[in-house]
Amino acid sequence: MVGVRQFDEQEVIALALDVFWRKGLNDATMQDLAEATGVQRGSLYNAYGDKEAIFLRAFDRYAADFLASVENLLAEGDVAERLTKFFDSAVVNMTGGSPPRGCLTTRTALNAGISSEAVRERVQDLLGKLEQVVARAITAAPDGRSAAAAHRLARVVVTFTRGLAVMERAGYSRKQLRESAATFVDALVQGESS
Repeated sequence: MVGVRQFDEQEVIALALDVFWRKGLNDATMQDLAEATGVQRGSLYNAYGDKEAIFLRAFDRYAADFLASVENLLAEGDVAERLTKFFDSAVVNMTGGSPPRGCLTTRTALNAGISSEAVRERVQDLLGKLEQVVARAITAAPDGRSAAAAHRLARVVVTFTRGLAVMERAGYSRKQLRESAATFVDALVQGESS
């Protein structure tokens, strides 16, 4: 039938997300996407418009899944336990794959200067929502902070995750990244109890 998609859109977006995660938006090509998805380039153009449109759909899906996962990770425990689970998951996520795929958000943010306004807005939106999720978890913890202190701390936590992502790209091992995160959590918790 003319005009009817002959592929599973959810599967195509998931496969495209993997390509963008491994290569980045700027280095991925429509040919890469066609090969990964098994959908011809022309069909991808007809269905989505262009590479960036595919990326934005994939990034939106990633953002929704990521934020839901973070909310679950941060649901229980004291502040130190919540943050430790969050950082451990982040490190595993960054160092997963062969070769490790790094952090999609940080990779995209680092290329934001050569990306469109829509891409920059998506990254900023995700990081802002991540700050909110972390702040709510810090406030809700049994040893939680005031809302104002939790928001300041959440921004520092999100900033630290970007640093972890850069260190992973520089070749730091999963063990080294976890040690850095544990030291960071210890410093945060000790600093608040002083």
